[in-house]
Amino acid sequence: MTHLKKTIFIFLFLFSKAFSIVVGNPSDPGLYLDGFFSSNEKAASFRASYLYNNIYKQEFKNSVNTQATSDVKMEIFASILTFNFFNRIDLYAILGKANYQFTDVDDALFFQDDKFAWGAGFKLILFKGNNIDFSFDGKYFSTKQRTNSFVIEKQIYDLNGPFRQRLEEVQGSFAISYKTHFLIPYVGATFLYTLDTEFFPHSRIIPKPLVRIISRGDTEAIFETRDMKPKDLFGAVLGMSIINKHKNTTLNLETRLVDQNAFAFVGTLRF
Repeated sequence: MTHLKKTIFIFLFLFSKAFSIVVGNPSDPGLYLDGFFSSNEKAASFRASYLYNNIYKQEFKNSVNTQATSDVKMEIFASILTFNFFNRIDLYAILGKANYQFTDVDDALFFQDDKFAWGAGFKLILFKGNNIDFSFDGKYFSTKQRTNSFVIEKQIYDLNGPFRQRLEEVQGSFAISYKTHFLIPYVGATFLYTLDTEFFPHSRIIPKPLVRIISRGDTEAIFETRDMKPKDLFGAVLGMSIINKHKNTTLNLETRLVDQNAFAFVGTLRF
């Protein structure tokens, strides 16, 4: 059995710009006047949305070599189920699937299969004006991913045993919108909770196991991973919602900048 003379350390996850999921329009809790089965006078209503979230460039840094970076891509396909109360607050659940891939500092390409993803959150309108709304959004998002192989120097290496990561994200955002009859643009700022406490989740990726053998024929290598935490905690969000004349359907387009390059589409129906 031949072993690589150089042990390959793939420090995948520590101190990154985080995965930040869609923020949404700050006017959403009070935007939908009439649903298919409910009206604006109702104290509570229900909405269903479909989300596509694409992070097409994401940078990672590790704890050993802080100058080294990794490029990451991630896609999320999910449904969002929202309960609204008094046209002021949204409580929602996110259910779907996610996958990601990256190229690390040693040009090792890493693919994940689609796996279950879920989340929960709330959006509260803090100020509601004739044309301007200002709100806070907070959410938790998580997915467990499994990898079967690595591509190193254009060669595929198999994993000798399972390798998994659990992504957790706790995100908050403040955003302001301007309402017209047809278009509702918005802008805001996002931040990630990273304080490591025993009783409250925080933004991170946890790999298991930390050390794993990969092989190609008679050639073997060792890779080592670490927990990931966000390096840059703050980002910017720009978006626009298109609403129909009955005020029960929207299409939301969103992009996120600074801490990542990403865009999202959200289609929503109020029932």
